[in-house]
Amino acid sequence: MQPPGAPAPLAEWWQRLVARIVDGVIFGVVMGLVTFIFGLFLVASYSSTTGASTGLFGSFVIGILMSIVLTLVYVGYDFFMHKMKGQTVGKMIMGIKVVQVGGPVPPGGIPNDAALKRALVTWGAYIFYWIPFGTLLAPLLSGLNGASMLWDKPLQQTFADKFARTVVVKIK
Repeated sequence: MQPPGAPAPLAEWWQRLVARIVDGVIFGVVMGLVTFIFGLFLVASYSSTTGASTGLFGSFVIGILMSIVLTLVYVGYDFFMHKMKGQTVGKMIMGIKVVQVGGPVPPGGIPNDAALKRALVTWGAYIFYWIPFGTLLAPLLSGLNGASMLWDKPLQQTFADKFARTVVVKIK
């Protein structure tokens, strides 16, 4: 049975998880490239005689810059994909789509404000990546958002879905 407000049958939790894993692999590659590039700046500023980083690009500054870049990439990917198609690459593969609660399943994506709200809540925690234990905190907060659909009834919304007033439905 389709819950009130959902324009199509809701996506299963495992479909959303597999879609997130696919997107996570994409992010892992991007994160590796960003880390490599910023690592080059850190190595370039390292002095082997003193054992310290010199100049502007110390490890603290590199950590902050990396957090900002990664957060912008994650939020930007999520925002633009949902704005244009209502789907990330993972959701396309799984045949699921993000739509607004109470509306039809549109051929395109979701409105700008909903896409931005959803992206910020889903990936915004990565801004904390630079603080001590941030490498644990960011994925933990993101994972908690993803898991929140498991106890939400009847629409199986994550915190991001609630904030953006969206649901994830099956389209295949």
